[in-house]
Parts: sequence; C-alpha cells; structure tokens
Amino acid sequence: MKRIPRNETVWALALGVTLAVTPALAQDAPPAPQTRGPVVDRYVVGQAAPEVTPGSSILPLTLEQAMDMALEKNLDLKAARMNPQGVDYQLAAARAAFSPQMTSLYSYRNAASPNNNTLEARSTVTQIGQNYNVGMSQTMPWYGGRLTANFNNSRSATNSSQAQRNPSFQSNLQFNYTQPLLAGFRIDQTRNQLRTLSVQRQIADIQLLTTIENTKANVRTAYWNLRQAIEQIEIQRRSLTLAQRLFEDNKTKVEIGTLAPIETTTSETQVANAEQALLNAQIQWRTAELNLKRLLAAGPDDEVYRATINPVETAALTIQSVDIPAAVQRAIAERTDLTQARRNLEVSRLNLELTQNSTKPQLDLQAGYNLSGLGGPQFRNGELVEPGGYGQAISTIRGFDLPTWNLQFNFTYPLFMRAAKANYARAQLQLQQSMAQIQAQELTVSAQVTNAGLAVENTYKQYQAAQKAREVAERNAEAEQTRFDVGMSTNYNVVQAQTNLTTQRLAELRAIISYLNAVAEFDRVQRVGGGGN
Repeated sequence: MKRIPRNETVWALALGVTLAVTPALAQDAPPAPQTRGPVVDRYVVGQAAPEVTPGSSILPLTLEQAMDMALEKNLDLKAARMNPQGVDYQLAAARAAFSPQMTSLYSYRNAASPNNNTLEARSTVTQIGQNYNVGMSQTMPWYGGRLTANFNNSRSATNSSQAQRNPSFQSNLQFNYTQPLLAGFRIDQTRNQLRTLSVQRQIADIQLLTTIENTKANVRTAYWNLRQAIEQIEIQRRSLTLAQRLFEDNKTKVEIGTLAPIETTTSETQVANAEQALLNAQIQWRTAELNLKRLLAAGPDDEVYRATINPVETAALTIQSVDIPAAVQRAIAERTDLTQARRNLEVSRLNLELTQNSTKPQLDLQAGYNLSGLGGPQFRNGELVEPGGYGQAISTIRGFDLPTWNLQFNFTYPLFMRAAKANYARAQLQLQQSMAQIQAQELTVSAQVTNAGLAVENTYKQYQAAQKAREVAERNAEAEQTRFDVGMSTNYNVVQAQTNLTTQRLAELRAIISYLNAVAEFDRVQRVGGGGN
C-alpha cells in the first residue's frame, strides 16, 4: 500500500474538518463575508518617493547633481577656497621685502648766536640751513646683499661777512653695498620665508583638494542616507498595511465566530508597533534631509533649503574589483595627507638649513663710493669774487671731480656659539621625529586602505546574504499567512513572520547602502585623508 506523505495527510484532515464544520455554521449563523489575508508584496528597493511637505516643492536630484551643487554652494568649501588666496597674499608680502624703498628728507634750521669774532662787525650772527635729501635702498634676492644710494643736498646762508660762499650749496652722491660672506650668504630669514611660503602655497592647494573630496564624500553619504530613510518609510508603511489588513481580517473572523476575540490582541499590538516604527522612520527622514541640505544650501534662504529633496538615483549594485596591494601603493604615493606631511617635512629641511647657517660667524663686506660737490657765490672780505650757485655742485659731481672710495670688513663671532648649536641640534631632532611620524602615517594609511578594501568585499557578501534572507522572509510570510487562513497557524506566528519580513527588508536596504558607501570610501581613502560624515 502506498504511504501518504504526512503533509498531505494534514491538509486532507484540515479540508475534511472545514467541510464538516461549514454546514453546521451555515445552519446557526447567517452567511458571512469572505476574509482575505494580507498579500505580501514583492517590494523592490528604489520604488519609494519622499512625502511632500506642505508649502514646498519636490526637487529631484541625482548624486552627481548633488555633488555639483555642493561644490558650488557649500559654505565650508567657500571658506576653504580662501585659504590659498590668503597664502598668495603672504607670498606677495614676502616678495615685497626685495622691492626698492625710497626715502626723502627736507629740513629747515634757522639759528641765531651772539658774535664772538673780532673780525665780524655784527653783534648777532644768523645761520639758515636747509637739507634736500633723497635715497633708495634694496635688499637683493640673492646672496643676502643690500644696496643703498643717497643723494644729499644742503643750502646754508648766513649774515656773517667772513663766509667764503654765501649761500653755500653742497651735494653728495653715495653708493654703498653690504655683502655677507659667511652667515646669511647662502640663506637668511627673508629668503627662507619666501621658500617656505612657496611650499605652504602647495600645502594650501592640497588642503583645498582634501576639503573638496571630503565634501563630496559627505554629500555621497548624506545622499544615500536620505535614500535609505525614504525607503525605510516605504518599508514601514507596507509593514503597517500588512498589520492593518491582518487586524481587520481577524476582526471579521471574530464577528463570524471563527476566531476568539482575544486573538486580535496580537495583531492589534502589531499595528501599534508598526505605527510607531513608521513615525520613527519619518523622523529619521527629516534628519537625513536636513543633513543633506546643510551640505548643499548656500543659506537659509536658498531654494534647495525650502524644497523637499527626492534622491532619484537608484541604489544599483555593481561588483567592484578590489586590488588592495595596488590601492595601498597608490595611497602611499598620492594621498593628500601624506603629500602634505612630506611638504611639511620639506619646510622643516629648509628651516634646518637656516638654523645651520646661523651657526656661522658674521662676516660682512662693505663697499662704498661717494661723489661730492660744492657751489655758491664766493666772497673775500665781504666782496663778491666769483658768482655761483647750486649748478656748480652738480657739475662737480657730474664730472667725478671729488670721488671717495671705501672698503671695510665687519666680523662678529659669539664665543662658542652655544645657543646657535643647540638650536641646530634641536632642529635636527625635530626633522628626524617628523620622518618617523611620516613612516608611522604610511603604516596607518596602509591599514586604512586595506580595511576599506576588505569592507567592500565584506559588505557585498553581507548584501548577498541579506538579499537571500529577505527572499526567504517573503516566502515564509506568504506561507504563514496561507497556513493561518486554513486554521493551521496562529496570529502570533503571522505577526512574527511579517515582523521578520520588515526586519529583513530593512537589513537588505542597509546592506545596499553600506556597500555603496564602502565602494566610495575605498576610492576616497586612496586619494585623500581625513574623514567624512
């Protein structure tokens, strides 16, 4: 005799009991409406749309559009773009140290003194003197030299009869050049500042690039978080619909007498829990939308700040190949925080060179060349001998008639140079410390990139597992509802199956977003340091 499977036996008995009970119920009660259990829909992530806030408009936004908007409007990014400009001004100020400086002087002096000269007939002698000077000085951008040029002119007049020239004009043209030969020859503070600021300008560009990339990463994370929050609302809404359908069907069964009233308690509790979960999902959506708007809006009056954002990008998954060793090499060679650290190390080397230069004694060569001229009408015993004026003084200078040369060496040596040597030793120690810190940072970067690569692989596997779990939960919820409809399950089991379905849908959604963020983070950590949201 062929053996009937156990499941078929159970279903046959249930069908027999149902057929036997139905006539009796028909005799005792009027015909009741047919009940239908909740239909478990095959929900696919990406179908949801945000709720429209009263008084606002919908703003459809792709991820690429969101990033472009952030690059244009983000206030933190606008502030960061000013940093390189600030360094440019510092560079301009440092270069101005090598610009020529002009000086000028005018003075007037009127002095009266009692006469103490027996040859002078006057009791009071007056002297009126005026000076007209102009000069130029410039620090040379090479070898620390400094050039000065001065053109000095004076006019002196007196009422004394003993003056040989009255008024007397004197002119003097001076050129002086000072050249350090030891300390300050190869490098000095001014030239070193210009070198270090040039490196700082590169660092400012690197910092700006880091801010841009991290802003894009923050936008990407906030965008997918908003997408997740909207999808979560839809999942919770569908869960609430299932719970309400089950509760209504249970009330109908209570009315026709096929279910005890106490059995509705479980489904009613599920409705309350689903309503609370939906409310929490809506709160999370508001928070996620504000986080994205904070990155996109140029201010509270911006249109995007008042609109309801609809992230229309579909969370599509593509298998990302992960080459961790190549990614680590790229990060160590190109990552912005390491590049910045190496630039700072370059600045330390430049400062070390300046500190080493300060251990040398000071030896300066000074060279000068002067031309003098004198003019004015000549008097002898109060009588005019030869007319003249300021032009005579200028002619004397132009003819190189009265040149003066001078050459000197200035030597300064602090005995034992203890302070300079100590500063140099400390600078060497700091340089070695910076090199060790870079090596440690390279190791940290290697670990970060490796972890990010592993996260891509792990989150994809987690998504696959979550997808299978969601499919199983859908089939289980359908089967449990079918068993409940024929009296072979309980409200509790149906509620548990539907709750598990909601949980698995949310887990799949989180797994999708986690994978997308992991892929983006793996790309980011190869290029820039610092963190996003």
